[in-house]
Amino acid sequence: MQYRREIDGLRALAVIPVLLFHAGIPYLNGGYLGVDVFFVISGFLITKIIIDEIANKQFSLFNFYERRARRILPALFLVIVCTALFLPLFSSSPNILKDFGESAISVSLFASNIYFYLTSGYFGDTSELSPLLHTWSLAVEEQFYLFFPILAMIVYPFDKKYFVYSLVFFTLLSLIIAEWGWRNSPTGNFYLIPSRTWELLFGSFGAILVGHEKLANISDRVKSSLSIAGLLMVLGSYFLFIPETPHPSILTIIPVLGSLLIILFASERNYCGQFLQLKLLVHIGLVSYSLYLWHQPIFALVKLKTGLHLSPTLQILLLLLTYILSYLTWRFVEAPFRNKRKFKHKKIFILSTLVLFLTLTIGLLFYTNSKWQKLFFPEDMKRYSVLINAHNAHKNQKMYSDECKIWSSNLNKEFKEKFSRCSQKYGKAIFIIGGSHGMDLYNTVASSTLNKFVASISRGFCRAHDFIGQIKNPPKCQYEELLTFLEKNTNSISSILYTQTPDRLFATDMHSASENDLSIPHVDQVVNYLDKLSQRVSSEVIMIGMLPPMEKPPIKLLHTVELKPQIENNISQHTIALTQYVDEQFSEKLAQKDIIYISKFEGFNLNLPKDFIHNDKLTYSDQRHLSDIGEKIFGSRLVKHLYTKGFKDFTPITNK
Repeated sequence: MQYRREIDGLRALAVIPVLLFHAGIPYLNGGYLGVDVFFVISGFLITKIIIDEIANKQFSLFNFYERRARRILPALFLVIVCTALFLPLFSSSPNILKDFGESAISVSLFASNIYFYLTSGYFGDTSELSPLLHTWSLAVEEQFYLFFPILAMIVYPFDKKYFVYSLVFFTLLSLIIAEWGWRNSPTGNFYLIPSRTWELLFGSFGAILVGHEKLANISDRVKSSLSIAGLLMVLGSYFLFIPETPHPSILTIIPVLGSLLIILFASERNYCGQFLQLKLLVHIGLVSYSLYLWHQPIFALVKLKTGLHLSPTLQILLLLLTYILSYLTWRFVEAPFRNKRKFKHKKIFILSTLVLFLTLTIGLLFYTNSKWQKLFFPEDMKRYSVLINAHNAHKNQKMYSDECKIWSSNLNKEFKEKFSRCSQKYGKAIFIIGGSHGMDLYNTVASSTLNKFVASISRGFCRAHDFIGQIKNPPKCQYEELLTFLEKNTNSISSILYTQTPDRLFATDMHSASENDLSIPHVDQVVNYLDKLSQRVSSEVIMIGMLPPMEKPPIKLLHTVELKPQIENNISQHTIALTQYVDEQFSEKLAQKDIIYISKFEGFNLNLPKDFIHNDKLTYSDQRHLSDIGEKIFGSRLVKHLYTKGFKDFTPITNK
């Protein structure tokens, strides 16, 4: 296939925004769309090579995969090895080392997109700190290359029209999946190949159309206009899209179609092509694969050490380091391995097998790091077990379950039927609603009372007020549906408890906020909801107050030094005072509605920071949630407190 400099220029326009986005450069909120541009370019180049070779009866699956191995594996392996060597210098956390091991294993299996779908999102703290996060896009491409060449090999020689029809079918199917996916499974929609295939296939259409006589007959003026329109669509999307924009979705057609227009119509005879053929852009395009490989590990490692927000000086230095390493990798690794005279077929096959085996081995070593660390650092690992046990208590939260102690994340038919049966057997229930703190509260009460009937509808992120600011794919909460259910079943409910976290009520980070940053309108939304609920039920409505958040999750504390001093310094009096201020606001406003408010300082009998540790176990699982130990300790205190306050349905299990 004839080399086109403007394609390398387009590669530059794909990789630069990705780098700037992960560096934290402002105003480029849609920089992540550079990956979508890469998909179009990849689909175009691969399809063009395949159909040209099929037409000339030269296509071979073996040769195809050999080229992919030459292109992808050497530089990828180098980056993984270097990351593995430097990661322990930036973080000694066994959990972080284990996560890296898991991701390395998934890379060796070309399944890292599936791994990150199962373990994290793309726009979050955890993702930003994952050195191999970016390999998800390589996995998508490799999975595409498993079926696409076979489809082309079977259908294209038989009938070119049927080949085009099949591409149209898979494109429409994939786009429909993407439209369904961003609404129902946004993380899977982002990472998995069914909702990404259409972007690669847009590139395939480009390969089929690029030599078509009807396109050749279009005037140079029209071609110039179309290529400039494509360039504006790509560049504009980087600034107009934000992480909350549905993606991939029908809106993603903007950068995808823009990329296709550039591929089809940019040339040295028009302004767009001349711009993309600038030496600097072409050079960046040539090293774009290495730039893409290096940027995420470099930024992730530094963020593990310094925090998520990089200073402008550090941003520039890291971008410079990324370029230097990328150029050296392109010059001394990528280019030599593409030379068939230096590395023949057999050698590439042997080296590829070895690379995948070594990557898998590195992953296994890191995945099992805690086992061999116990041999060399037993005391450190004892402290680490305290941290990881608390961390897992929320990550893998177990909801208390007994005959009629029932929890559900949604008001489904199964829950309603079970509630009805339990009502007939035990009479009135304690009913708990809320978000993830409602889940914690259910566990604290259900595990600490003799009352046989405790029910809860609660799920993460579901609070009785709107989100402050924008959030991608907000959850479908059920507060209005709950009003109807609770009113209908009010004779089967003795008390209704609601709780939530305080920090989601502030317009800025609570650790640096002031009282003026508390959003009173959002406080009023909660008060009004509870008032509406109180008017529609005969049950007692009680709000259980706020749990003051830690500065950082316990899992981020150092396990190599004593934990107690770190824990005691992990909460500020400022945060405690702000939490108490929120308590005061709710208490005053709810009192006017004759609704009871009990702060957690009172109900949990909180004594911070002493209460963070009990018998060498942590009561918090992360910054703002209780561990299983915390649920038992504070649950016992809360149930006793409510019982002594006259709420006799909260009979404690023990009077100790």
